[in-house]
Amino acid sequence: MTHINPILAAAAADMLVGMFWYSDYAFGPLWQKVSGYKTEMKKDLYLRIAVQVVSSLMIATAFYIAILTFQKTQVSFAQDAYTKLYSWFFKEDTSENANLMSALKIAGFIWFGFFVPSNLSCTVWRPTINWQKMLLKVGSKLAQFLSMAAALAIFG
Repeated sequence: MTHINPILAAAAADMLVGMFWYSDYAFGPLWQKVSGYKTEMKKDLYLRIAVQVVSSLMIATAFYIAILTFQKTQVSFAQDAYTKLYSWFFKEDTSENANLMSALKIAGFIWFGFFVPSNLSCTVWRPTINWQKMLLKVGSKLAQFLSMAAALAIFG
């Protein structure tokens, strides 16, 4: 199997979860209320889709490389060198679903270690703090990361 298949599957998962998350069926109405404006999605729709496809492919490729790298290097070093909070993400799993669990843990590590802190600092330094907006954004990114990790583990 080529390396492009899991990347394409992860990019598709990222786009589908993002589209559902902000749709009228999930958190779209709350997002419009919290953000204070309604975007006109039909304006420049093809440009928006093209940019999203490129963005999803970039993130899926980076995620694929990170998962491959972490899976090859997760040894007892992680439990000794990192704090207890982060070491959970690197504990070795010997079950049947080890690749899936490893990918999901890495997604959690990337989300909790990088995305959540950067969004927290962005939120607190804005003129008006909007916790609902921040929680919607990080929740969406967690769902997207987990779906990408699952796609990469299944198709990779």
